Amino acid sequence: MGQIVYAAAMSHVLHPEYYETNVGPRGRRMVEDLIAVVREMGRDLIARHPDAIVIVADDHLNVFSFDAVPAMCVRVGRTVRRMVQDDPIEFDRALDGLPDRYPLHEDLAQRILEQGMEAGFDFAASWSGALDHAFLSPLTTLYGDQPSPPLVPFWVNCFVPPPPTARRCFDAGRHIARVVAASPWNVAVIATGGLSHFPELSLARVGESDPAFDRRVVGWLEGGDHEAMRGLTTKELHETGSHELLNWIVLVGAVAPARARVRFFGEMGRVDLAAVEWPV
Repeated sequence: MGQIVYAAAMSHVLHPEYYETNVGPRGRRMVEDLIAVVREMGRDLIARHPDAIVIVADDHLNVFSFDAVPAMCVRVGRTVRRMVQDDPIEFDRALDGLPDRYPLHEDLAQRILEQGMEAGFDFAASWSGALDHAFLSPLTTLYGDQPSPPLVPFWVNCFVPPPPTARRCFDAGRHIARVVAASPWNVAVIATGGLSHFPELSLARVGESDPAFDRRVVGWLEGGDHEAMRGLTTKELHETGSHELLNWIVLVGAVAPARARVRFFGEMGRVDLAAVEWPV
């Protein structure tokens, strides 16, 4: 039987130059401290020797478009490319110099997708979507110069209405855990994004965060209050700038009832930063 051998969630813009430009020296120092913690977490992850990594993140309308935005999507195939953009925004420059292609765990991805259909999850599948900073900035910080195990990228629509509900994301995580348990593989699950911030789709509030809400979330994670997480409404997530918390809720579903260990939490103002592990 397979098992989840490592689980962690973290902010996914790990690029000091971006924060120095938009926040100043304090922002740069804070994200550098976060990067140091994520590298320490990477040593723990590498020591667990996972056969695959399910990495849950959101698309920033780079892969998908307003023509079609899936609620959740599994990347299938044997390899996936790093996203290359003609005029990347600041934090996508964190991808500069990274390898062009990464291995995928084709068998695990197909099981999540196909068994999901049987279990009532209408996951989309992508054979060609590339990975942006939401996937590769955390992954390469965790692994440094070492090659990562094969990946199963799992997209969640966090931006374009209507997003999946928190409860649906939690249930998707439970599904992933069941698939892993019935498999022969040891698997790590990583979720990325946030914490609270208001992206360019919310122009009136760019540059703000909601630290009071983020502290509540951290408390729920530490206390194992998963019902509070899965009970969050779309309205609450939108009003607090916590849209990317949906990625984390998929992971919470996969590891429940485990309680989190908060490795880093920082209130920056523009975005609050965090890195969290679950003992599994």
